[in-house]
Amino acid sequence: MIFGRGFAGILLACLSVFCCAPFQHKALAQDGARRIAVVNVSRVFEAYTKVKDVQEKMKQLFDPEKQAMEKEAHDLKNWNDKLQVDPRNPKTDINFVREVQKFELAKLEFETKGQDLGVKVEERRKDEMKIVLGDIKNAIRYVGTAEKYDLVLRAPEFDEIFDPKKPENPDERKNESAAELVRKFRENPVLFFSQGVDVTDKVISKLNDDYKSTGPGPGPK
Repeated sequence: MIFGRGFAGILLACLSVFCCAPFQHKALAQDGARRIAVVNVSRVFEAYTKVKDVQEKMKQLFDPEKQAMEKEAHDLKNWNDKLQVDPRNPKTDINFVREVQKFELAKLEFETKGQDLGVKVEERRKDEMKIVLGDIKNAIRYVGTAEKYDLVLRAPEFDEIFDPKKPENPDERKNESAAELVRKFRENPVLFFSQGVDVTDKVISKLNDDYKSTGPGPGPK
């Protein structure tokens, strides 16, 4: 033989390497695979008991002030209606001018009070939501760690086809514009995932179990 047994041995060894390489690569890919999960944040908010309690707390805190503002707005409207039909001449009747000025001052004070209340409500809502978001983030971290996931993504919020508990409503889709459909598609962080990687229910259970054990805490302040 021209090449001899040495060359045949080398060739056989090379073939063995090339044949085995794909299987070795596949094994490495499997060993280094990353586990990914998704969470539907909208469903978490809807199902987290604490969110409902926060909403009730906000209502107890601010409803009395809101109702007082609504009554004041109603009184101002009636006052304005009377001024609109008052037969007195604002150019000659000093008392009428004074009443108009008094109304304008009351209206300005009402608007300022409404703005202050809006700021106060928003600040309190933001403080409460920071706590709720912290709870959700911790629950997702807990479930992700316990289930040994490497990455947890936010599931699509708009496309009901990904959410078996929220069937698609044709009537709602019928009224959507093309721009709205495109916006929802573009804002979806995940365009496809297997239902087996959805850990939303586990996150909800973790949140509500923890909240049930700790209780809602002190009442409105």
